[in-house]
Amino acid sequence: MMMLSLLPIQALHPQGRRRRRLAVIPIILVALSFINLQENNGRNQASVTDSYKHHNKFVWEPPPRRLDSLRDAFPNDVSNITTYQDLHGLVNFDIPMPHDLNIVFMGDSLTRYQYLDLAFFLSRNGTWDREDHDEHFEVKSTAVGWQNFFYSSHKMLKPFETLCDCSRLGDNNARENRFFYEPHNNNRLTFLLKFGRIPFRSSWDVSCINEHTDSLVNDPQNVDIAQTLNWTEVIDKFVCKIIPRPTFFVFNSGLWADDELVEVDVQTKIVQSLSNCNIISVYKTTTIPMIDEPKNHNRDEMCQLADICYNVSWTGLVTPDKHADNVHFTPPIYSMLNIHLLSMLASGEVLAVNS
Repeated sequence: MMMLSLLPIQALHPQGRRRRRLAVIPIILVALSFINLQENNGRNQASVTDSYKHHNKFVWEPPPRRLDSLRDAFPNDVSNITTYQDLHGLVNFDIPMPHDLNIVFMGDSLTRYQYLDLAFFLSRNGTWDREDHDEHFEVKSTAVGWQNFFYSSHKMLKPFETLCDCSRLGDNNARENRFFYEPHNNNRLTFLLKFGRIPFRSSWDVSCINEHTDSLVNDPQNVDIAQTLNWTEVIDKFVCKIIPRPTFFVFNSGLWADDELVEVDVQTKIVQSLSNCNIISVYKTTTIPMIDEPKNHNRDEMCQLADICYNVSWTGLVTPDKHADNVHFTPPIYSMLNIHLLSMLASGEVLAVNS
């Protein structure tokens, strides 16, 4: 069974876990309906859904071999891995294409580049952004300026990134909301920018998202802001109203000194709001900077509340040559983060892949 935070998933939530498991059962069952069972290796798979199976008494069918290969693409336990080279050698980059993904990523630049990397993979039919490419998103943002970065990154993901509601005039006047749809495998990704306590901004009402097939909004001078929301308002008024409704909400608050995610009531409201609209909460721990910063506040207590704790503490092994700067990475680190994420979701039997 996939281990999160170097512990079995049951051990991450010693208190109150039963209620959250029961609340998540319906969305797990919906996600399970997409799994392709054409290839059956007859293996009885122990996983995080064992508890769901016990409570709901449904009959579990063995997963296809291709799903097994995704499940095993990232090490189950990294506690004994001491070097980046050793970890890299254990990661399988040749994974099957998932289908029926519907993931919302929300956070700052530490999460943006993970979204871009996964969108690149899905838009290139299973090709990761390699080290020998000149298409490194994280380099372009600082090298060409933000408006050119929005244009070039959006263009690179055409025609699948259907909307980039993106502009930036300083951190307090920034918005970057990206919507990606790859129809062949029915994969959907969303990225919503959130800087610390600064409100989320959008120039589009959520009901208008699906009306766009190739839109880039990047003129900060001539845009009416439709939404200025905090974390829980974004979930209640925006994320939960996305159609079709997302399966997973992957979130992290980054390295902001002034961050509302440190507040216990905010943490609780986030998880509760997601539960109310049957979206699985996936809290991603903060990637480790090359040099620790005083503003690096630990939000790992969210792991005790979220449905899934996505522990990326292994990023502390990343060598300086794989850093674009102190906090951002170059390939293949974001690909490794995404393989870890997909492998973790596959181990929970809530992910489908092509046979």
